[in-house]
Amino acid sequence: MNYNKTKAWDIVLLVIRIWLGYRMITASFSSVTGIIFHPEQRPFFIKWFGEELHYPFPLLMAFLAKGTELTGGFFVLIGLFTRPAAILIAFTMSIATLTANLGKDFNLDGGFTISYTLFAVIFIVDGGGKYSLDHLLRRHVHHRHVHVHG
Repeated sequence: MNYNKTKAWDIVLLVIRIWLGYRMITASFSSVTGIIFHPEQRPFFIKWFGEELHYPFPLLMAFLAKGTELTGGFFVLIGLFTRPAAILIAFTMSIATLTANLGKDFNLDGGFTISYTLFAVIFIVDGGGKYSLDHLLRRHVHHRHVHVHG
């Protein structure tokens, strides 16, 4: 059996991309919908982001953080605009680690947010890989460019 390191890495990128996208979406979807559609849930986010984390405009900050997780997760999952989405995820997860997850629950919550940050860094450095929409679009644009200018 012939081992192809590049193909193996592309498969690893696909698996990590699906996992990170899935986790970001599942961790944020109910929060975003709760903030938008369920006013009775807003006091929870105001308390969490305001009283506990001491952010100004706590409801807005909660929406921005959870909205970034949701949209970033979606784009990473499908492999479209993977690098910009990964930058947003890495930033959000870094802030979450530093402001919310240091302390008594670090081993539980901090381990997740640091892992998500590191997974996002992989996509910042390497992009979405061969099995992403980014790659498909780049191939399509390059193919059209070659035929037009070739």
